[in-house]
Amino acid sequence: MKRKLTEARVFALKGFTIKSEHGKFFVSPTGLNRWAGPYKSLYHATTAIARKLSREFTQRNERLQQLKGERP
Repeated sequence: MKRKLTEARVFALKGFTIKSEHGKFFVSPTGLNRWAGPYKSLYHATTAIARKLSREFTQRNERLQQLKGERP
């Protein structure tokens, strides 16, 4: 069951870098040398980034909800 967000959430999420080698695409968090891939197209690479950012947002939002639930 999906819950609706009742309050605005604003998070600065990680930046990602994409590189292309021989028609394959690789992604890494900007500033780190942890390349994921190869992805067969730019579409697949950017979709992978979107999934990573979605996970990051969900984890941060869950932590925020837990902190609010712990307050008296």
